[in-house]
Amino acid sequence: MSYIHPDYEKFTLEDFTFDSFFKEWVLYPSPEQDEFWMRWMKSNPEKIQLLDEARELVLSIERSKIEMSSNELKTVWGQIQENVQLPKKTFETQKPRRFPWRIAAGILALFVLTLSAYWMITLPKKVEFVTSYGEKLEINLPDSSKVILNANSKLSYYDNWEKQTSREIMIEGEAFFDVVHKVDHQPFRVLSSKGVTIEVLGTEFNVYNRSEETEVILNSGLVTLSFPVEDKEGKIVMEPGDLVKFKDNKFQKERVDTSLYTSWKDNILNLDQTSLSDMVKMAKENYGVMIEVQNEEALNLTASGSMPLSDADSFLHQIALIFNVELTKENNKYLIK
Repeated sequence: MSYIHPDYEKFTLEDFTFDSFFKEWVLYPSPEQDEFWMRWMKSNPEKIQLLDEARELVLSIERSKIEMSSNELKTVWGQIQENVQLPKKTFETQKPRRFPWRIAAGILALFVLTLSAYWMITLPKKVEFVTSYGEKLEINLPDSSKVILNANSKLSYYDNWEKQTSREIMIEGEAFFDVVHKVDHQPFRVLSSKGVTIEVLGTEFNVYNRSEETEVILNSGLVTLSFPVEDKEGKIVMEPGDLVKFKDNKFQKERVDTSLYTSWKDNILNLDQTSLSDMVKMAKENYGVMIEVQNEEALNLTASGSMPLSDADSFLHQIALIFNVELTKENNKYLIK
């Protein structure tokens, strides 16, 4: 008899936390459960953050239970050691006695304590990296894959990849991935909050996932993208040099010079008819700097070439230089008149 799932789309954080099927997937995942929840997340991308919070809460509750029982058992074990006394040797004939209950309780407590410690070690833990404005971070993943996390971004994963059918990562912001191919062909998946899933075996690619848009740029290898389109799952196979944009449940695929989108990882920004509007957007996303352009026509100014990337002050100075505009600071923002 097949299991009838409740309407998870209407679930709250509390509902997920106490749902037996969801808890079983979090604590004891199987390939079938992985497949079910992957499909559900693709169909409900707006619920991914809620699902991630519920997953973390289930793990936290489980750890709390174990930690509580471990502390209690330590106390009991201490009391047992204080109260149990070995029988003194005598030459008198003694009647056979039953095995002391305190010793039995001690053995049981020691067994449960060991078991609890084992579960504490084996429960998956969430690993998270966050960058602030103007910061980049190089990350070595458990499988030796490498990630360069751009400014104002977050990357997270659970540390039980060896027990999973795939290596999964959540990304908010922007990151460049250099993924190692595994002998057992374990897939590597990057999940975005827009419901886009990037699946690879071994390759180099860039993911941009901010506001309402997701972009994937492939440097080398092959990538399969999965995304929700009109209540269905769409798929695209990317080749090196492809750029795929996903926004408002629509995608656009084109051929590009990948260095224009990935040079940031080497602290260089390559420009090719890049508009002032794009630079204003980058200042906000990567440095947390607000720029107001009072002359809207100036937003269409473009520039080509390259510029070094460092701190916010340097970025603003080069905008003024390259686009021949004057930046003035007013309160907490900059003005271009």
